[in-house]
Amino acid sequence: MTVREIVLAAAIASSLVSWSCPSLAGETTDAGAPAREQLEGPKLDGLLAEIGKARKGVKTLRAAFTQERRITLLATSVKSRGELTFAAPDRLRWDLAPPDDVVYFIGPEGLAYKTKTSTATVPTGGANVARALGDVRALLTGDLAALRERYTLAASRSATDVEISGAAKDKNASVRSFTLVLDKGLVVPIRSRLIEGKSDSIDLVFSNVVVNGPVDAARLRP
Repeated sequence: MTVREIVLAAAIASSLVSWSCPSLAGETTDAGAPAREQLEGPKLDGLLAEIGKARKGVKTLRAAFTQERRITLLATSVKSRGELTFAAPDRLRWDLAPPDDVVYFIGPEGLAYKTKTSTATVPTGGANVARALGDVRALLTGDLAALRERYTLAASRSATDVEISGAAKDKNASVRSFTLVLDKGLVVPIRSRLIEGKSDSIDLVFSNVVVNGPVDAARLRP
């Protein structure tokens, strides 16, 4: 399993999309949906600062999710279920239930994964690995403004949620674009999409989110 495959599977998280903020790619606009305000310049800066401030109060976060990966070349999609567990400041566990049956761990020492038959660790020593892990943490639980180095960010806001999108500045980037939707409290993830290559995608929908609930620290280490 390559670093690219591990990070894509772990990401996440979260997720991401074509460059249209009002809705995720492939979705149609609901005429009855709440009006969205496009945020640019100082308003975008303000939103990113708000999210950063809100996330500082998050000590732990748990959420169930469904994941669907679409592979255009094979004309197929793979659906999975799993659970995300985060503990501040920098530990993330990503469980995928059978048939995937794999667990990913992201921590200051690097990224590890574990299956029934094998385990492996990718240390943070490599620049590419460190950058990828930093992006994953920033997207899901950290400072979204840190992604500006490699992504052009945009956002929109409604009465019920906010949506942040990013387009890679490097045309050869593995992750071409992303979108993350948070509830109006700016902490709880609702859904996310990741676009890799020309059209392959990973979609995630989160549910049963628990913020600052009990978490067994031992489960966050391989």
